[in-house]
Amino acid sequence: MTTQHPIQSEKTCPHLGGEFQPFTNPQLDDPYSFYQRARQEEPLFYSPLLNGYVLTRYDDILGVLKDPTRFSSADTLSPIVEFTPQVFEVLRQGFPLVRDLVDSDGEEHKRLRTPFMKVFAPERMEAMEDSIRAIANRLVDAFINDGHADIISQFAYPMPLEAILTMYGITLDRMAEIKKWCYDMNALISSPLTPEEQVECAHSMVSMQHFVAGLIEERRKAPCDDLISNVITSDLTMPELVRILTGLIQAGHKTSSHLIGNTLKHLLERPQLWQSLCDDPSLIPHALEEILRYEAPVPGMSRTTTQDVELAGVKLPKGTRIFLMYASANRDQTKYSEAERLDIERFQHITPNHLAFGHGVHRCIGSNLALREGRIALEVLSQRLPNLRLCPNQQFTHIPTIIFRGLTDLFVEWDVPQRT
Repeated sequence: MTTQHPIQSEKTCPHLGGEFQPFTNPQLDDPYSFYQRARQEEPLFYSPLLNGYVLTRYDDILGVLKDPTRFSSADTLSPIVEFTPQVFEVLRQGFPLVRDLVDSDGEEHKRLRTPFMKVFAPERMEAMEDSIRAIANRLVDAFINDGHADIISQFAYPMPLEAILTMYGITLDRMAEIKKWCYDMNALISSPLTPEEQVECAHSMVSMQHFVAGLIEERRKAPCDDLISNVITSDLTMPELVRILTGLIQAGHKTSSHLIGNTLKHLLERPQLWQSLCDDPSLIPHALEEILRYEAPVPGMSRTTTQDVELAGVKLPKGTRIFLMYASANRDQTKYSEAERLDIERFQHITPNHLAFGHGVHRCIGSNLALREGRIALEVLSQRLPNLRLCPNQQFTHIPTIIFRGLTDLFVEWDVPQRT
């Protein structure tokens, strides 16, 4: 259980907690100005909205990630609002909410993660490269002659979703349904919802669980060389398999989708950077790492104290939930020179040290896949649409959630060659 009330001390009583409103503008569009203030004025503050503390400095966050004994992942997937009794009634129609890769610790986390290490191994991801590239090219084929597109709904979202469905052996006719289920599951955990919206999202979670359970049963009867067949021979229980496989469908495409969308927005806002990638594709991996730092698709995760601790000069009791804001850490001016400037060559000669994928035992298991999908997306678009540009006068709208950071849409245009 997380603590219900902030600890009253001169360190935690100032003003930032009440001003922290990440789900609405102006902070939804620009959280970074607020984080900069927090790092300087109150690097750890209590948020009544999240019922937990918010940590903003790089070194403090890295210290927490390196200390899983004192800072547990157990509450990472706990909702930011209390569920109504009706929501629990719906969820009981699904599978028990056992531990996932994200909200487990120690030996349990190792046991749950181990079967999935082989299916996300670099050599298996490399073997998928041609398949991912074919998906990207097919999506571009569908709109290349239009001269304009919503690059989110027509490319950045379906490309990684198709890739993960292919890994699972799921037919693409289920894609729209799965997209809605994933959106609702994310909202249930990390967005402020009305009781009615909570119930609707809970129904989506249960539907997703039963769908995945059906896939598991099918693979038990007729195994094939897909992700599910490769993990059902492990000692994981049915509820554990359902929980983890459900979560990986969601995380396995949303992170990549937001990475691609965020990258295109920032590069096309600076046409000279887009042109430099078109001229020299070897810069693409470095550009992706810098976008991960600059606009992390997973802006934060939470941990819970397992004992009384002192953090950023504040004493916190056992059971305190702390939101680690990677998005803030990645722009910490004490860690990065010109932290607010996008520099696609920043990591060209040094190992990336951003926290966009977390750190340590809980580093994102699919980070290799996300980087590969991002690279292929930029390679295909820069080759086939080199004069890609943002449509003028559009409003950028971000999805209001604490777990993912991405755009609802991104309208682009390009010159279509005249047919002779």
